[in-house]
Amino acid sequence: MTITSSGPKCDICGDFILGLMPDDLIYPFSISIIDQELHSCKDCKKILKEIGTDWKKLPKGPLREVFEKHDKQRIRGKK
Repeated sequence: MTITSSGPKCDICGDFILGLMPDDLIYPFSISIIDQELHSCKDCKKILKEIGTDWKKLPKGPLREVFEKHDKQRIRGKK
């Protein structure tokens, strides 16, 4: 989870999770290539359920950047 001096940020979209409303909670999830627990906001939790395992459908943000970097490294390793 990304925690800044201003509070927690969603690992998917990068927005702050303010927690001001009862449904504005932090939702934990995990991904096999990342060794730590990740967290999402309510909206991104829905996105994760909809896209399944296709990371290319992730919105721009920290998690998509990790997958893009991992994919580039994997491709370079095959050459």
